[in-house]
Amino acid sequence: MTASKPLLHVEQLSAVSPAGWQALVSATFSMTEGECVAVIGPNGSGKSSLLKAITGEYLATQGTLTIAGMPVSKMSPQQKAKMIAVVAQNDHVDSRLSVREYVSLGRVPHTFCCCQDRHERVVSQALDELNLTYKSARKMGSLSGGEQQRAHIARAFAQEPQLLLLDEPTNHLDPLARLELLELVRRKGIASIAVLHDLPLVAPFADKVVLMSQQSVVMCDTASVIMQNEYINPIFGLQVLTFNHPQKSRPIYHFEAASHSFYTSHGAA
Repeated sequence: MTASKPLLHVEQLSAVSPAGWQALVSATFSMTEGECVAVIGPNGSGKSSLLKAITGEYLATQGTLTIAGMPVSKMSPQQKAKMIAVVAQNDHVDSRLSVREYVSLGRVPHTFCCCQDRHERVVSQALDELNLTYKSARKMGSLSGGEQQRAHIARAFAQEPQLLLLDEPTNHLDPLARLELLELVRRKGIASIAVLHDLPLVAPFADKVVLMSQQSVVMCDTASVIMQNEYINPIFGLQVLTFNHPQKSRPIYHFEAASHSFYTSHGAA
């Protein structure tokens, strides 16, 4: 069997922010269609910068970055908008928009490509998938933080991208809603990269894990490889405890503070 060609290929990519500071250093990883990738690392390790380098918001200074074999640097804004959907940490929304109007913004890149009936069907499906149909007439400003986050995901689904970038998508959600949201993203079948801070969510979601430190990718592998003390402890200062799931044939990872002081060994912040 031949290996699938990567949808996204990142090779020795370095990037700078619009202000000129070094945001990413020699990052390398790839993913295929339909794969879910979790990006983990401490605060300031470059996780969000990696997503911004992929979209072109941060300027690549060296390396290779292609989506479906096409260099991102050569894509037009419309091409990128059709291929990449982004749910940022702090999406600012006009509070006067109804939920349906906001989710419909995901169809803007496809304005002249589809008939109106197609647009309406895709938006209705996205609202249904995120359990927002009954609130579709509500104003965005009236929603709770968790409901707004679901609306952001629905807007991204309505965009019908090939690649979905999620920067801390479980913010504002309760524990059950976090698991349900990530499972929904998995079932959707879109190649997805999610920055996750909640480490127990990583293994159930991710086909691959990108581990970052100091603005660079330390390694990219499966959760079963990366969620081990030899990789997690030096970067997070955590001890990994592994248990067999009592009902499913997969491990459960539990994280505790290491016996030594992480802050002492790494210097006070």
